[in-house]
Amino acid sequence: MGNLQKQMIRKKNNGITLIALVITIIVLLILAGVTIATLTGENGILTRASEVSEETKKANVEEQVKLAVTASIGEDGKINLDDLNTELGKIEGEKTGIPVSSLPADITIDGYEVHIDGNGSVSVGDNSGGGNSGTGETVVEGVKIPEGFYHVEGTTVTGGLVISDVKGDDLNNSAGGNQYVWIPVDGILGEDGTIENVTGSEKKILLGRYSFDSSGTPSEYAGDYTEENSRNTDDLLNYGNTIANDIEGFIDSVRTNGGYYIARFEASQNTETNKAESKYDKAVWNNITQPNAAIACQGLYEGVNSDLMNSYAWDTAILFIQKYSGDEDYSRQVRLQSGLANTGKATDGTNYDVRCNIYDMAGNCWEWTTETSSYSLSPCVYRGGDYNRSSYYTSVRGYFSTSNSNTTGSFRPLLYL
Repeated sequence: MGNLQKQMIRKKNNGITLIALVITIIVLLILAGVTIATLTGENGILTRASEVSEETKKANVEEQVKLAVTASIGEDGKINLDDLNTELGKIEGEKTGIPVSSLPADITIDGYEVHIDGNGSVSVGDNSGGGNSGTGETVVEGVKIPEGFYHVEGTTVTGGLVISDVKGDDLNNSAGGNQYVWIPVDGILGEDGTIENVTGSEKKILLGRYSFDSSGTPSEYAGDYTEENSRNTDDLLNYGNTIANDIEGFIDSVRTNGGYYIARFEASQNTETNKAESKYDKAVWNNITQPNAAIACQGLYEGVNSDLMNSYAWDTAILFIQKYSGDEDYSRQVRLQSGLANTGKATDGTNYDVRCNIYDMAGNCWEWTTETSSYSLSPCVYRGGDYNRSSYYTSVRGYFSTSNSNTTGSFRPLLYL
């Protein structure tokens, strides 16, 4: 009897040991899963450590440049460019864009794009080689550079900040990228009582639809952007023409981001994709209808909205040019060249229509927009100068049918975030 009891106890003990082992394994697996998630998850220790390390490197670059700027300020309180270049050269790490010959200046240190403005203030973009290639958002002078684009060095907001979809591109478009110019906006016409103050060096640039008198002074054209105008609109009337893809989305983007991008050049054609390009010295894409021009502008990039120019984008770009180029009556410029040219290049090689790095809004071809005329037989509104007609000027509004296409008409895309 005693031996039987001992055997039963041993079996009972063996059973307890096996259960405990299974429970232990389960607990260990749970702990391992929690540990892995803690280390590698979106907010995990390793992820956060990498982010902190990246921010530390970025802050270090910014601090070194600030010290270099401070060390280069002379007794007159101004930055000595030679001293600044010397001090920047002392910073360890890979550097491009040096020497600095003027301010504002853009240089790259260890992949971080550094901007030094005319007052010596320093701002640093993320580590993406001068553009946004998916490693983080790049900001230059407060302007967001879309993913897949790169800031063209030497360009500033007031002079026309240029981006390209090819890294290392320059103002001569040497790398052959598609280039766009940032149009800064201070507010929306009609919001917060901001209906005036739309011209002059001290005035605000308000997104809206305008008419311009013979001196270039703008006036409210369609009132608050939310109001319907019976003559011209971007999305309320449609007689077979193509309207703005998402005019409210465009306006919301401008409100949030403080501006939008327009093509630097009149459109040229990518014959492989049949989409619009924005490149220097390319044959202008003419003989195209307004609906087809809109198609050519849509879906150009992933993650960035693209569309044919709308009336708000066109008129506000004129305000920007008149404020910062010194050409206060640019809205009334006519026939700046006498023959059809390649994009961004006047036929005689001298009379270039370029203001704030934007080409041909007053010259070469008139351009299709998504604005709609109330005249149902000719609902497609065009804007801009025409090399063949002295009556066409930068801010002109005319209309053609949906089937109209000719050698004097082209278009340009816009991008918004």
